[in-house]
Amino acid sequence: MNVHFVFNNTYYRQIYGIAMGSPLGPILADFFLAKLENGPLKEVINKLDFYCRYVDDTIIADQNIRKEQLLELFNNKHPAIKFTCEEEIDNKLNFLDVFLSRKENGSISRGVYRKGSSPSQYTHFLSFVPLHFKRNLVKCLAIRALKICSVDTIDRELQHIHNILIELGYPLGFLKKHLRVQNKKIVTLTANKKPLFLKLQFNCDLASDVLRDSLTGVVKRTFNAANLCLSYSTRSMVIPQLKDKLPGYATSMCIYKFSSSCGESYIGRTTRQPNQRVSEHLPSWLGKGYVKTIRSSVLSHLINSGHVVDRNKSFKVIYRIPTSFPYGVRSRLLHIAEAIGIRANKPSLCVQKKFVTPLSLSWP
Repeated sequence: MNVHFVFNNTYYRQIYGIAMGSPLGPILADFFLAKLENGPLKEVINKLDFYCRYVDDTIIADQNIRKEQLLELFNNKHPAIKFTCEEEIDNKLNFLDVFLSRKENGSISRGVYRKGSSPSQYTHFLSFVPLHFKRNLVKCLAIRALKICSVDTIDRELQHIHNILIELGYPLGFLKKHLRVQNKKIVTLTANKKPLFLKLQFNCDLASDVLRDSLTGVVKRTFNAANLCLSYSTRSMVIPQLKDKLPGYATSMCIYKFSSSCGESYIGRTTRQPNQRVSEHLPSWLGKGYVKTIRSSVLSHLINSGHVVDRNKSFKVIYRIPTSFPYGVRSRLLHIAEAIGIRANKPSLCVQKKFVTPLSLSWP
């Protein structure tokens, strides 16, 4: 794939592989390794005593083949992929979040594996999040322990979870109620309801409970075939910047402004990067003594006035539509933002604009 990204104000191009963080990454990695397993590696895998893979992590058990020989066989099947190996040490091995240890009788004991750098930090009980988030945290940790741990390690793991959550302010009665083995309920098969997802802003537990009960009642009365699924969000106190901020000319879905030295101005919108739109206002033939088709009032003004402009100073991005909205919503907001910008600034070069977006503003 041909992926571009910015790091430390320098542009890079990734010419092979999937972009880091891409939603397609795990899926294509699974496809890639599945193709190797059913192709060049099929004969090798069939001879192994035990082989199991999860995405790109594999666990292998075999008594006949040496580790170096097996690693060489795997690494010689494709030039773009290299496997690494972690061996069993003192009858112990970590695989994903499972800790495996061999007993004296030859059986395998399973427990939850935590990295040494893991702080075991979970949501504090006094955190400003819905109560069911905290309840689900306890249940999630308990179910994870039950699925992973063997009989000889489950009690120790549940006690470890109990101690961590007590330090985080969880009441003892709350843990006794939810940190326990749940009996499986008898499920009556019925027609599946269509999930209806709705995201709300969290204010407090009482308001959330009242709103949830009200919405659930409304949906049940009007559309009983729907299963209302509510999720809550809170505003982060600290917003991390994990990626380099893109410069204004490298963004899209934005409103830009042109300012001429004579005081004339223009406000426009673009769904592309501003550089591409500016190149249409300032074509390569401008200033070379001949004129081609004029399709921009900015270009018409520059030809009539003879002004010479610096594209880096005369054009400026004044607003960008947030990327958190779907494309259709962003496109609609882009039209509205342009109309508001023109109404507020009254740029003289926007004479050809035909407003298709009605505005109900408090000023004329």
